[in-house]
Amino acid sequence: MTLDGKDVQETCGQDHVCNVVTPNEPACFSAGIENMGSSAFHLNLLLISKSVDATVVLHGLLTNFTTIQDPATGATKVVPQVYPSSGAPYSFAAHTSYSSPSIQVKLTRRQLGYGSYTGMYVCATSNATTIISFRAAEHSCPFELAANGTLQLCSGRGSSGVCPHGTCACKAPYMPPVNWVVTPGLGFEDCRTALLPLQSSASLTVSELGPGDWAFFSVELSASAGRELHVWAAAAEATKGSLVLYLRHQQLPTDAAGQHDLASDAASAPRSASWWQDQSAHLLLRRKHPFFQPGTWYVGVHNTGLGPVSFTMGSAVYDCPNNCSGRGTCDANTGTCTCSQSTWPASKDCSIALHELAMGQAVDAPPRAFTYDALVLRGAREKLQASDLGRINLSVSFTTTDTDPQGLPSWVAGRPVLFVSPSLEAALNQSGGGDADGGGRPLHPQGAVESVALAARGATYSIEIGPRAVGDDGSLHVLVWNPLSSPLRQVGYSVMPSLMGECPADCSGHGTCNTTTGECTCEAPFLGHDCSVDPSTLVCTPGTRRAVRREGLRGTCWAPCRDNGKSFDDESCEELQCDGPREGHGQLRRKGDEVECVEDQCMAGNYTATDPSGDFLCTQRCACPADGAACTLEAACLPGTKQCLKGLRLAADGEKCIAAPCEEGSLRRAYDMDGGSAFSVCLCATAGDPASCAFTAPTQAAGNTNGVVSCLSGYERQGGTSSTRLSDGSTLVLGGNCRRPPRRGVSGGMVFFYCLLSIFLAAGLVVGGKYGVLWYEQYRYGRSVFSQGYVSWPLFGMRGNAGSATDDW
Repeated sequence: MTLDGKDVQETCGQDHVCNVVTPNEPACFSAGIENMGSSAFHLNLLLISKSVDATVVLHGLLTNFTTIQDPATGATKVVPQVYPSSGAPYSFAAHTSYSSPSIQVKLTRRQLGYGSYTGMYVCATSNATTIISFRAAEHSCPFELAANGTLQLCSGRGSSGVCPHGTCACKAPYMPPVNWVVTPGLGFEDCRTALLPLQSSASLTVSELGPGDWAFFSVELSASAGRELHVWAAAAEATKGSLVLYLRHQQLPTDAAGQHDLASDAASAPRSASWWQDQSAHLLLRRKHPFFQPGTWYVGVHNTGLGPVSFTMGSAVYDCPNNCSGRGTCDANTGTCTCSQSTWPASKDCSIALHELAMGQAVDAPPRAFTYDALVLRGAREKLQASDLGRINLSVSFTTTDTDPQGLPSWVAGRPVLFVSPSLEAALNQSGGGDADGGGRPLHPQGAVESVALAARGATYSIEIGPRAVGDDGSLHVLVWNPLSSPLRQVGYSVMPSLMGECPADCSGHGTCNTTTGECTCEAPFLGHDCSVDPSTLVCTPGTRRAVRREGLRGTCWAPCRDNGKSFDDESCEELQCDGPREGHGQLRRKGDEVECVEDQCMAGNYTATDPSGDFLCTQRCACPADGAACTLEAACLPGTKQCLKGLRLAADGEKCIAAPCEEGSLRRAYDMDGGSAFSVCLCATAGDPASCAFTAPTQAAGNTNGVVSCLSGYERQGGTSSTRLSDGSTLVLGGNCRRPPRRGVSGGMVFFYCLLSIFLAAGLVVGGKYGVLWYEQYRYGRSVFSQGYVSWPLFGMRGNAGSATDDW
């Protein structure tokens, strides 16, 4: 495998096809990765399967390629330290799927052992036959490997194609602060993350922040700056992503413990966070916080969801809590608000407006950003006692500044709620709204006496109130909760009380009141309980629908408009739209025609899965029942697909993975003998059954009959031998001994020369002439006798090679 981005060729060595992978024939590739210890920092692998029905698993094994030289032939061989097998643990793995037929594996120098490995094997297996495109490339800079083999370095934003430390030299705004403590994984190493200044009361737009990615913003707070910093992020469109905000002084924040000073609610309570109400996240930094300091504060936006998020980012600095909610004046010296409108006294930020209710008169609040508003009907007890029916009717509706034709986008789950409680304090304590600094946490109030959710913008909802809802002070206390905390959406409302037995709004001047029943008989063409509805402005038109959230069904029912156009049939659920993915859950879908949402474990098809024991992997079928119930992955493996792991072998029954004593045909040194060594060989009594395999026990006394004999150079295998056939058809020769071959004849002249040479050396008569004799001997006889290994002659402890490496001259 080359590391230059080129695709694998159609044929490999010995005419093998290498870009086709079948269930029974994986394709393996090797590559030298020596550069990962010197010049290259990043290695990417890109595999594309041409068939979406095939699940291709890519296993990588890091090893060392050792170059050795055969002393007999001088040939150079490359020997791997480890070779891919079921017994070798893989270093990494990735796989394609039906929805993602391509995978890109990115490896860094650190992951590749900082040069401790010189080679790599990559093996592709598949549950179905497929043609693959397989490319690999290495570079000093982080990069994306395209399907055509080109490299996009540093996200296309680096200043050059050279990264001496494996990190891109990014240009602003894709470079971290100067004092940044380097933290891998934030995206600055490959220029994909931006750091932008965030100005107070101004907003920035970010397009498609990918899953797992970060975006960073800086906010400057001087020593004389306001007492509060508000930061928010609001999604601009439907998304499967989820944003969490982190804030830190002087350093970039992360989601790790101790790496941020403040986090948005989604970091600690994702299921109750404002993100799931209207897909917005918020931070509030107050000067009274113990970690508050003037200087540069950094905001980190982390996408922890499953899809990209396009969002608007904004901030504001205030001297007073929530800038007095626009209902008062701020004393910058003391940080206190003087409310200009009637507000709840405990609301120090003037956020909770306090309205007086009167029978038959509507309180209309224009659209604005708020969390809670309070309304009080004083003397409610006396009014109920004077009524024949003893009930109060509350009519309520809401509107927003949102331009969506359906009222609010379908992906905005939050809707305003009206609560009735014996006292305002009790309602706010139940809702979590009793913050001493004003405002409350955006939690759903619990325990109210009566409540009604406002499902659709513009529609009128009614709730009947009895004596038990009246407080000890004889007043009726109403709380309007707005969960839409995004600054992109402002909410207004209308609330009107009427006494049952009296006609609401005196029939609006368009009808006759029945004082016994409190019902209006409307004059044509007016409609409605208070005859205020003009047919040209009906609540709905027959044939139209609206969304009604059903938490128990985990979906949204589309309620049709009733035939009279007065309201929607909210109890109907002929069309059910199941929820999208949320944290801890996958995509839901409707179960056939039933009013039920089911969650599939998988998509129809075959999958390669590893058993929880880790002993094997196999192909399993995802079954989808005909009645539309949830698709589940069958526990049983498809026949013939089981592959054992951790060095185990498949037993003869084809089901169990067992620990084989040895692998058929493998050798183990038994003992050394004259001229060579004997090796035990692993033989299997039953072909294909690893449990029947064992090493033989050869002995010299028995002529090494059960062992493989290996002779040293200068020796030959002689004596009785036998052969045995392995299950793969190969043959092993067993037995024999190592003997020198018959020596060649030596002439009388050579014998005479040896005698003279022995006398010279023994008597020491040749002073300074020894080397002359050695030279003459080499010159005349070095290629004939000594180089053949027949004579081994140490010269006073000096050993050197004369002619070849087979003798000791």
